Amino acid sequence: MISHRVESAKLSLNRSPKKSTPTALFLLLLAVAFVLALSARSSLDARPKPNAKKPVKLLGGIYLPGNPLRFDISWVDQATGRYYLAESGNGGVDVIDAENDLFLGRITGFHGLGLPGDPCGPIEGMGPNGVVVTPNNQLWADDAHGTVKVFDLNKAEPPFTNVSPIATISTGANCRADEIGFDPKDHIIMVGNPEEKPPYAAIISSDPPYTLLSKVPFPDARGFEQPLWDPELKGGRMLATVPGMGETSKVVVFNLKDPKSPTIEATYPTGNCGSGLVLGPSGHLLVGCGGGKPLIVIDALTGKLLASVEGTKGADEVWYNPGDNSYYAPAGFGGNPTLSVIDAATNKLLSNLPAGPGSHSVAAYRENNHIFVPIAIPTNAAPTDVCNVMFGFPAKQGCIAVYAHEN
Repeated sequence: MISHRVESAKLSLNRSPKKSTPTALFLLLLAVAFVLALSARSSLDARPKPNAKKPVKLLGGIYLPGNPLRFDISWVDQATGRYYLAESGNGGVDVIDAENDLFLGRITGFHGLGLPGDPCGPIEGMGPNGVVVTPNNQLWADDAHGTVKVFDLNKAEPPFTNVSPIATISTGANCRADEIGFDPKDHIIMVGNPEEKPPYAAIISSDPPYTLLSKVPFPDARGFEQPLWDPELKGGRMLATVPGMGETSKVVVFNLKDPKSPTIEATYPTGNCGSGLVLGPSGHLLVGCGGGKPLIVIDALTGKLLASVEGTKGADEVWYNPGDNSYYAPAGFGGNPTLSVIDAATNKLLSNLPAGPGSHSVAAYRENNHIFVPIAIPTNAAPTDVCNVMFGFPAKQGCIAVYAHEN
């Protein structure tokens, strides 16, 4: 594997007798992260543009300042070329320039890590979790204890320290609001509440005053995963993965024409595959699976199984990149973290690339075919500190790995 090592940079700083404020400390860390990133730019910029017909490889890494990374879902807004990462380790949404692979800043004001004694536990008590950016440039991000926050990004500028939510909505859940999706036809945000009894989808208006319109419960489920908008299915439908006990997971098709009384039009059995969900070409859906099982591809209209992608090792979040017609699926909870690259034309595995501990989040920018995979700190199962060893970043901090096609 060819990788780009980012060397640490030293800054000369004037000392002040005044006590540093949290904002000043963050700006200092931002400056360090910016210099670390810039030390990589000269050689990266000198390279020719990647060729999408060539294999994908590890290109480099992006260092994020602050506490060690604890992250969940990520998202690339293709219109603005920005990558957003829900990152509870620092209680914020990290913002990355996806064109130049640079950390721009952090939108804060979230719960952060689950607190000791929280009945929801360390994972179901954390936030932010899911993120999505709507076409009017609003960032929607799920938080702990059933809250969803909305930010207007139209006038937001790096490092985003003065950005505050324009609305905070409660889904009524006790534990975290998790995965999120946007229905532009019906002006609906769908939010999963996986830890409630029973798990349910919250249906929220994406128009002010952002009202909670209804809930769709799933009594036999063990969670609620990724909502996904399919604009071609029956004129536009929201789908979602609903994990069940044993082999009873499913993909559900919603009709949200009447969001106060939504209906389920179809249910597609998917065995033990009930995590990530993404729409590929020709109405194909890639479905993430638990337990290291191969991912599956089904037809969005009929639910017919089209392929089991042999050689893949399960996944949480999955992504389709139309820039190279490939699916990407990270699996990082075992001893051999990988990023699976799948040809969306054939539904065949192209390669399993080394990733890092906790790799379960992924997004890609179609303009340059850069793929972003956050990496956590080392674990007992995956003890290699990839961000330190490969990129020279500070130990036990985590980072974002960037993959791209060979030149």
